[in-house]
Amino acid sequence: MFCRKCGTKNADGAKFCINCGAELASPQPTAQPAGPVPPQATVPQATPVAPAGAPVPPQGAPQQPFQQTAYQQSAASAKKSKAPLVIGGVVAVLAVLAVVGFVVMPMLNRGPWTGTMMLDGVSANYDHEFGIKTDGKTVTVYDQDDVVTGTIAGTREEGDQVFYDVKDVSWGSWGGSSFSASSVTDKVMTIIVPKGASATKPFGRWSVVVSATDTDDDEYPLYVRSTTLELDEDGTGYYEFASEWGKESDVAVADPTNSAYDPAGSGWKHPLTSSGSNGSYDVEFNDDTYNLTFTDGK
Repeated sequence: MFCRKCGTKNADGAKFCINCGAELASPQPTAQPAGPVPPQATVPQATPVAPAGAPVPPQGAPQQPFQQTAYQQSAASAKKSKAPLVIGGVVAVLAVLAVVGFVVMPMLNRGPWTGTMMLDGVSANYDHEFGIKTDGKTVTVYDQDDVVTGTIAGTREEGDQVFYDVKDVSWGSWGGSSFSASSVTDKVMTIIVPKGASATKPFGRWSVVVSATDTDDDEYPLYVRSTTLELDEDGTGYYEFASEWGKESDVAVADPTNSAYDPAGSGWKHPLTSSGSNGSYDVEFNDDTYNLTFTDGK
């Protein structure tokens, strides 16, 4: 069979030219025996015309290649058309993240508080009633003439407080002979300061909490000691000290992070009054006067 458009010879029965893709002349239909015509004759659908140069589908194959090709081309076009949207979306997300990083991250990465909080006794028997000094990496604690040092292992926030976990503590003679015994292990120091504390805004609770375990003592296996200074903006507050050996329920009264905390039960909760500003205060309790100072530092 020859193509009427380009003259190329094609196989008998082919519907499209293998050269130009033109529709070939259909063979004459075989005469049908006479008979009644069906009431609703089906109208044959028009055969799709292949584009010039397209391969001719094999004889007898379903006539779908060109429809599939058109669909595939549409799908490819759709994918290409979405690409700018996806890229734009990624750019937009990155832009938002950049803004978040610029605005929020500095707030999250302010690092630990640095500076000094010192309550100096004037008429008490101690040179340093209570003090905390840190450069953000190391810590020195002054507590009733005892001085201990350590390094900050990590910080975390809980409510309006920042917790400093202290490691590598040089205890010295701190805590007395019971605390210094070789059977006393798991010694942990935690410092707690008000969130966002500064020399000009030191208000809140400042605490040092120490815990330990005595492996040789079944009756008094646990130890907790804490010192806390609370300074309120209205010129009131507390100076609190608590120390307990015992079981878990016993030592809870000395832990300011525990709901059972009760330094008043041991007589070591002293209401105070203060006057001053900008990091310097005169503090009074138990008829004694103390100088409380706060400084910022790096």
